[in-house]
Amino acid sequence: MIRLLAADAVAYGDGGGKAITFPSPVFGRERVAQLFVELSRLGLELKLRVRPTQVNGQPGALFTDPEGRLITVVSLDIADDQVQAIRSVSNPEKLRHLGPLADTSGLLREPGGPSIPDLT
Repeated sequence: MIRLLAADAVAYGDGGGKAITFPSPVFGRERVAQLFVELSRLGLELKLRVRPTQVNGQPGALFTDPEGRLITVVSLDIADDQVQAIRSVSNPEKLRHLGPLADTSGLLREPGGPSIPDLT
């Protein structure tokens, strides 16, 4: 995966203060790769589903909980055959039009349960 990322790749999370996401942009190939390894682990633990799709003309994916409720939409900005930016939107106000939404806070609320990695 790391070779697909540009050296100056950046990952953005937009929860709008209303949904869980990583708190600030993550910069650099290694840190972005590390973030997505941790998020992949979290996704497996929570049994999330991933559906590839196009987002604003770019490759992306919809992430849903096991019941099919939307958690986040991710898009990839690609140039020169490398991912330059990854944008994750979990703000419910920006996703409501796409269907039923998951309670992301509830997914992570259980004692000893998973948490969003902080790589800032």
